[in-house]
Amino acid sequence: MSAIVRVFNRLLAPLCLLLIATLAASAGAAGGGWVIEREDRGDSPLLKDRKAIAQSPEARERQVLAAAYTRALQEEQAKIREHWPEPEVTSPTRWVVYADDYQVKRVVDFEHNQVEVSMDGMHQGGRLDFAAMSQAVSRHLQQTLGTSIQDALNQDPLQQALAAAHTELNPAAVDAGPSQALVLSELFDNRKPSQRQLRQVTAQLMRKAAIRYQAVNASIAVPVNTGRKLTYVVPLPDHRLRRKVQEYQPEVKRNAERFALSADVMLAIIHTESHFNPLARSHIPAFGLMQIVPSTAGRDATRKLFNKASLLSPKYLYDPGKNIEVGAAYLSVLYYDYLKDIKNPESRLYYTLAAYNAGASSVARAFVARPSFTDAVAVINRMTPQQVLERLIKQAPQRETRQYVQKVLKRRAHYANL
Repeated sequence: MSAIVRVFNRLLAPLCLLLIATLAASAGAAGGGWVIEREDRGDSPLLKDRKAIAQSPEARERQVLAAAYTRALQEEQAKIREHWPEPEVTSPTRWVVYADDYQVKRVVDFEHNQVEVSMDGMHQGGRLDFAAMSQAVSRHLQQTLGTSIQDALNQDPLQQALAAAHTELNPAAVDAGPSQALVLSELFDNRKPSQRQLRQVTAQLMRKAAIRYQAVNASIAVPVNTGRKLTYVVPLPDHRLRRKVQEYQPEVKRNAERFALSADVMLAIIHTESHFNPLARSHIPAFGLMQIVPSTAGRDATRKLFNKASLLSPKYLYDPGKNIEVGAAYLSVLYYDYLKDIKNPESRLYYTLAAYNAGASSVARAFVARPSFTDAVAVINRMTPQQVLERLIKQAPQRETRQYVQKVLKRRAHYANL
């Protein structure tokens, strides 16, 4: 019997050693990256239906938030398609709201400086009733002007889904509430305008409102049931952007000084990322003025700010002041920590801008064949700043990144004069 046992021991020992080594390697990989202190909620309904949740906290958070957003987006777009041919939702430069049971669509276009109100045409005697439509548009415009950042988030179904996902990932988190400031606060002299002031500004803006619809003018009779939407375009004042910049400039300057950054670069980044839309949200999703991704840039920034990497909620990042602080901290991490081996400050700035858009490793492909910043550094340090810039705007892997660097630098020149 002992001989049989010895034979089995000889056969099984190598297998046991291999199994132990495999488990140890897996544990080491799972422990990589920064760890958030939070309760393990792996059996929650939100996480259970994920087939391949990555083991690192960063990847896990990124996958869960992206999955929650995608699922909520699909559900919301299905509802929108019942009334609208294009299921548009809020983006980095357009704040989109559906009202009156999806019958009315309101958009603030921060890039083109206008408000759009779309609805079914109102008719009387077979013709468009422009007076009735103007009153309806005025009502929706006033509601838009009077909406705070907090109210906008509370009314956004996608934000509710993201908030639930964040709670699943980090149930112990204590979040500061979003800003009480109006989304379009720059249109008013007072932080909390009265209803009379809202009506006055609405009336002023409505004087320049125009219908954008190719087959409509006052002399054309339009059938009542065309099923086609009419869009009123309301231009916003030319000085609106300047006043918005002035509103955020003190916070930008304070954080620029705190982290030894250039305020003009920060303003140029905000302009390029969101056109100063405090409700900006991308498909990734990234949030707020500086388009922060909680699981990547957010983690790097919180480690800098609080000496502990943590998962910031979308609600936190929709507060303009907090978003600017987080964005500045992340820029500092990029410039002074991750990219410190680039010797020339100007070259490092150019690479930082590209990395803010696409990530440091990805941008390395503009200089070497591999997504390795370590390999790219030696090449970069042999180049002049102008050569580095030309390489980035001509050979960065993504067209968006190539254009991004140029846009930020162009806008930086503008903000340097403020």
